[in-house]
Amino acid sequence: MRSRFSAFCLADTAYLVATLHPSQRTTGIADEITTFAQDVHFCHLAIKSAAQTSEQGQVSFAAYFLHEHKLDVIEEVSDFVYDGRWYYKSGQLQKSEPKKIGRNDSCPCGSGKKFKQCLTHQLSGQLTDKTYLFR
Repeated sequence: MRSRFSAFCLADTAYLVATLHPSQRTTGIADEITTFAQDVHFCHLAIKSAAQTSEQGQVSFAAYFLHEHKLDVIEEVSDFVYDGRWYYKSGQLQKSEPKKIGRNDSCPCGSGKKFKQCLTHQLSGQLTDKTYLFR
């Protein structure tokens, strides 16, 4: 799970597709993954629980990310299968509403800076309003 989260952070589509179970590899999935990974900025991964046998595993997690000046989260219980390597098989999402981040709110990345002053998100394209950088 952690390696797939890191791959999303880096927009490493090749790794994400390679660790996706073959039954889930649909036409256009690589483009969908790339678009999503490049449109958001992941901040934090929280593993809630995990269990595994030699052939299958299940991970409950919350992955926090920024998108359009909002903090959003993917909460999911993911199923993995082992067939020479671990593959993501499926997941059960829990719906949540994105939270608007004010320019003077603390940045959710944990930098300790106000959101408007945190340059980390400029690199990911999350600070598209350049006035945030100079106020």
